[in-house]
Amino acid sequence: MDFTRGEGGQMIRLIKKEQAEARKINNSYSVSNLLTKETSKKVSVSIGEAVNHSEITKNIRSDRIYYVLEGQLTVVQGTEVFVANPGDLIFIEANAPYHFKGTFRVVLINTPAFDPKNEQTVKILSG
Repeated sequence: MDFTRGEGGQMIRLIKKEQAEARKINNSYSVSNLLTKETSKKVSVSIGEAVNHSEITKNIRSDRIYYVLEGQLTVVQGTEVFVANPGDLIFIEANAPYHFKGTFRVVLINTPAFDPKNEQTVKILSG
C-alpha cells in the first residue's frame, strides 16, 4: 500500500485492487475489503459480489451504504421492498435488520468501519 502524510500529518493512501483482502461469506457471496478498520476506524470500503444470494442481517453499530455497480440488489425491511440497479444506492441505518438478496456487484461502505463483532447475521438463506 502506498501512502503519504500531508503537512498536517493527514494520511493519503492508495490501495490497489490486488491488495484487497478477500472474505468468502459462503458459496453465493464474497467481499473484497479495500479499506478496513485497521486503516481507518471511521469508514470501511469493500466490493461485494453475489450470485443468487439471500441473507437476513443487521449491523448494530455501522450505517451501511450499498452502491450497485452491476446486477440487481433487493433489500427488504418489514413490508418495504427496495430494488436497486446499477447506479442506485441503498442507505441502511445502524441497528436496522434487513433482508438483502440478488445477483449483484456493489461498493459497500460502513461508517464507522466494519467490525465483524457488530454484525448480527440472522440467517443466510442461500449458498
